[in-house]
Amino acid sequence: LLEENDQLIRCIVEYQNKGRANEFVQYQHVLHRNLIYLATIADANPTRASKAME
Repeated sequence: LLEENDQLIRCIVEYQNKGRANEFVQYQHVLHRNLIYLATIADANPTRASKAME
């Protein structure tokens, strides 16, 4: 999922740089969904998430 997010961010930046706002909105929605999912997992396992950050 992290690799997918990396690719989504690259696509979003590319479209933004080209001034094609309509195209990158769909990628932003997918990225947002992925980030919410990852945050939910981190919130459900606070001790694991804090150890992973160290």
